[in-house]
Amino acid sequence: MKRLYIAIALLVSVATSCVLTHLYQHRQMDRMLTTLDRIEAAYRSGDADGAVTVAEDFAAEYQRICDRISCYVAHNELRESRETAALLPTLLREHSEEEIYMEIARLRAQLTFVRQVDDPLLQNIL
Repeated sequence: MKRLYIAIALLVSVATSCVLTHLYQHRQMDRMLTTLDRIEAAYRSGDADGAVTVAEDFAAEYQRICDRISCYVAHNELRESRETAALLPTLLREHSEEEIYMEIARLRAQLTFVRQVDDPLLQNIL
């Protein structure tokens, strides 16, 4: 009977850690998407210096978040978004407007993908 209790305790602990990491990942990606919206709004309003400052903070923060999330998300799933986040401050400094909006949209799509990569959907399970 002790084995059954131990098995149940292990199952509950694994399920709890899965749920907590999933919630953490969603919360962090939502926060990063909100920050990306702030960067875009600042740039559209003409505050390029403020957008660069926020983008530099964004890139550093995203690197730290990726280091944590990479413990349970495949590294190749995060590689492109890491590169795009690191490139964003440089693009904002150079003021190439078309590229900036294109890269922001690309990064938004990549963050949305990373947010959904671990969701318990049929395509992720199969």
